[in-house]
Amino acid sequence: MNTSLVIRYAVELFMLVPAAAFSIIPVYDMLRVKRTFMFGILSVLLILAIVGGAVLCAVCGVGTNTILFPAMAGFFVPYYICFDLPLPKKIFCFANAVLLCGFSATYTTFLTAPLELDNTDPMLTLRSGLICLGITGLIGLLFSRTLLMQFPELLNAEILDSAWHVLMIAPILTAAGVVWMNPVSAENVMTGRLRMISLVVLLSIPLVTLFLYHILWWLSKKISETAQLKYSYDLLKMEEKQYHQTLRYLQETRNARHDFRQHIHVIQEYLEAGETEKLKEYIAPLYQSVNRTHKMICSNAALDAIASHYDEAANARQVKVYWNIKVGEKLPVKESDLCAVVGNLVENAIRAACSLEGDDRLVNVRIGILQEETLVISIENAYRGTLTLDKNGLPVSNLPDHGIGLKSVKNIVERYKGSMEIETHNQLFRVSILMYAPD
Repeated sequence: MNTSLVIRYAVELFMLVPAAAFSIIPVYDMLRVKRTFMFGILSVLLILAIVGGAVLCAVCGVGTNTILFPAMAGFFVPYYICFDLPLPKKIFCFANAVLLCGFSATYTTFLTAPLELDNTDPMLTLRSGLICLGITGLIGLLFSRTLLMQFPELLNAEILDSAWHVLMIAPILTAAGVVWMNPVSAENVMTGRLRMISLVVLLSIPLVTLFLYHILWWLSKKISETAQLKYSYDLLKMEEKQYHQTLRYLQETRNARHDFRQHIHVIQEYLEAGETEKLKEYIAPLYQSVNRTHKMICSNAALDAIASHYDEAANARQVKVYWNIKVGEKLPVKESDLCAVVGNLVENAIRAACSLEGDDRLVNVRIGILQEETLVISIENAYRGTLTLDKNGLPVSNLPDHGIGLKSVKNIVERYKGSMEIETHNQLFRVSILMYAPD
């Protein structure tokens, strides 16, 4: 076996290394296995493909394409297993790596054609093989920002989730076209001005591809920014609505207290005048009204107003709310923010409880303060069916505007550098929140 031939084959097959790098870099942070396992498997496969493939090609006297294309297909299997993202995204990144390396190989064939005229072996000369690796390195530098920054952002852009089935077709077709353009022999390339024209035209492939990737990244970024602005606007509108509701409930509570003082004054006058019958007539409607009025739930006026409102709403819908609120007038957070959080969560819990029957139609609310600086909130309710949480830990639903309340709550909690955790165990939906007093 000719050692020099094995080395030349190995240099050509070494293209698998940058191809692997180009496919892994964009999805490196999306591993579903340990990095040591992934690199271990990759190292073994690359050594087998390069060394074993070079020996096999040298013994059989065939070109490296006999090994390269099956190797690419074989590499996709561990690639599919090791990374946690949808199949169209994996195909897009993998096909892009094939495209970049395929372009390097095709461009090298045109560029080094004068060096290959006397080469009768089914592989490039050692010089041409090294030139091919050098061109691949330059292509890697040209696409470095795209692979390191833009591709990860594109893969995480929710706005593109439904488009990857179409987007993945572009690198597949371009890679197939680049491989198809690779000339069979150096003699064909040297015909007339074909080589010079091809060298200039071929350069447009990586440049146009890079430009299109940049445009796609820019458009997705702008669309995402617009969506984020709309999302922020919706959150602010919801918080504003909740704030005005809090003010209204608080004003109603103050009015009730003011009316109560007036009633006491009238009752005192009737007693002093000894007009017992008139006093009975006056008290009768008040007694009925008091029976319909919920007792005070907590000592904080604003939170008590919100709690009383939702308690009455829950009773009207035959849902029982168990309140355990231990806070005073002094809070570690703004009253408006606390009322917005509690209002959104309790409203969601009551709505969910309404779809159940019997003893499951209940909501547990616990609110307390730890060490005067930490507010603790826990609200739970039963549910039926299956709940799926998205990557932000929020429930997924196809209903319009569903989840805006929880997103608003999460936004408020983050302003106080707090934490929000949603648990869905044993058909029990629980939201646990910690909010800290601002520094």
